[in-house]
Amino acid sequence: MPAFAVGSPPPATLQLPVLIYAPAQRVAFLARTATGVAMRYYGDLLVASAAGLAAATLVWAFQPRRTPVAVAAGSALSLVALDVAFYLSRLLLGV
Repeated sequence: MPAFAVGSPPPATLQLPVLIYAPAQRVAFLARTATGVAMRYYGDLLVASAAGLAAATLVWAFQPRRTPVAVAAGSALSLVALDVAFYLSRLLLGV
């Protein structure tokens, strides 16, 4: 979960090329920005999922000792708060 939350903002913030789907043309392509009705969500979700999968693979491979629940919950919630702050900043940017 924390890796997914960390992997979500960078593609949009840094304008990295991701998978974009244009439903009107029924085509998917790589680009930095989405124009018109094209949707960037799928590419951002793919990058965040890849980050989460990579982190899960590393954790599975190294099997660290158990982290206290309070530490794990605090780090996960702080990363969720980071994502919420990012999306609210993008939303309130136009206000």
